[in-house]
Amino acid sequence: MAMNQASRQPAARSFDVKAQRLRLLKRNATLLLVLMALVMLLATYFRGAHPSLPYVAAFAEAALVGGLADWFAVTALFRHPLNLPIPHTAIIPKNKHRIADSLGEFIETHFLSSERMMAKVSEFNPAHRLASWLQVDANAKAGADQVARLMDFILQSLTEPAMALRLRGLLLQQLAQIDLVKPAGEILAVIRQSGQHQVMLDAVLAHLDQELQKPELQQHLAEMIAAEFDYLRWISLDAAGGRYMAKKLVHAAGREVQNMRESSEHPLRAHFDQALAELQQNLKHDAALQAALQLSQQHLLAQPSLLNAIDNMWLRLVAWLADDLAAQDSVLRAKLALSLQHLGGRLADDVVLADWLNRHARVAAGVLVKKYRRQIGQFIAEQLKAWDDEVMVERLEVSVGVDLQFVRLNGTLVGGLIGLALYTGHQLLR
Repeated sequence: MAMNQASRQPAARSFDVKAQRLRLLKRNATLLLVLMALVMLLATYFRGAHPSLPYVAAFAEAALVGGLADWFAVTALFRHPLNLPIPHTAIIPKNKHRIADSLGEFIETHFLSSERMMAKVSEFNPAHRLASWLQVDANAKAGADQVARLMDFILQSLTEPAMALRLRGLLLQQLAQIDLVKPAGEILAVIRQSGQHQVMLDAVLAHLDQELQKPELQQHLAEMIAAEFDYLRWISLDAAGGRYMAKKLVHAAGREVQNMRESSEHPLRAHFDQALAELQQNLKHDAALQAALQLSQQHLLAQPSLLNAIDNMWLRLVAWLADDLAAQDSVLRAKLALSLQHLGGRLADDVVLADWLNRHARVAAGVLVKKYRRQIGQFIAEQLKAWDDEVMVERLEVSVGVDLQFVRLNGTLVGGLIGLALYTGHQLLR
């Protein structure tokens, strides 16, 4: 609202200045008519007092006629002279609709042609002007600020509940349409061919070996073993037996893990590789497995916990972006300014890129004008038709009335000169 008021203030001031100038010229033209009438009366009354007075009277009389005729013509354009319903007066209000249609058609035909617009775009050279503008630091920052405001507006719109729900639905719909089964088989094939699955197995074995050496794990295993063998409590060997068996199990497992880590030909490695190969083939060809995985995928996407996680992640992301855009030292705005400056440099140095931008801007302007020029002409006509008669007359009169008042002034003086010339010729002929 504040921006709209600020944008209207200069236009209002300009209108007031034009209206004041129009009133001044109207007054001057009317005063000139009054002056000619007084001169005519005085010169006619005292015409015998000096030989030149008849010529003055002729000039003033003709000037008065010419001025009155032009006053009538100018006034008849906008309203009835002296509020008398004289035919063919108040021309503009009476023919508002026809004038609006004619003006819209005139602009559509003569101004909004594709060829004219494309030539104007080529003359304008948008790539060069954009490059020059963006290479100025202040302009790049101003452009980044405008983009940031647009982004902030979009982010605020996206956080509205209805829009957030709609976006979540679109995201889940897209995720549900993704086929993860066959790509998973292809990913497994790539992993097996590169040997990365053995690298991952080595990492798992190393971690397992490290965990087996921890006393707390061994103690936990001992307690589990002692609990399973209840009869050892009767001979008081439950704890000792459990620790002994746990130690043996840990030692055996550690030895086996170490053997797997040291031997690339270990049977368990081969079994692991074979299991992955079978899983890879099943993912590609086993319809039952594919259906089960797809069902699991749909079930996962329907989980409230996943939906809540998506909502929370989205809200955190939007909040972070909004906070950064609002900050004085915004990273995003700084990046945008640098990107815009870089774009300006590229447009200045890269002739191919500049030609590409100019060509597409020219084509786009031609297409848009060709597509919408009829609507633009109709819009102009409809806006003029919607104006109140008094408002339309006032605006048009303020816009062109100053020149019309000069017509009145010129008509008064030129009429007087013509009348003087005619009177002089008449006197010479006599």
